[in-house]
Amino acid sequence: MPSLRYGGVIYYQVRHAIFCKLCRDTIESKYTYNFKMCSCGSVGIDGGIVSGNRIIGDPENIEPRGMYAATINGRKIWLPQDVIENHYYRLNVLR
Repeated sequence: MPSLRYGGVIYYQVRHAIFCKLCRDTIESKYTYNFKMCSCGSVGIDGGIVSGNRIIGDPENIEPRGMYAATINGRKIWLPQDVIENHYYRLNVLR
């Protein structure tokens, strides 16, 4: 399961989704081999919330909508959206 470390806590992915800036569709892959494309065909998503999931398309047209959470002392803590966006930006734009 994909994860991010932030502030010394490991957050696990609970939703694998993106937003297409061109056609304004939000698409989500819910399980392995669940490939989805937006209505204009410029971006796609696949793999659900397992390791090896992927996002296809120009990073300029994609806004991440995935969600990450950690469970601490029986309480679910959500990772802020700006942290996820910064992580996505570093992975896809600064290569």
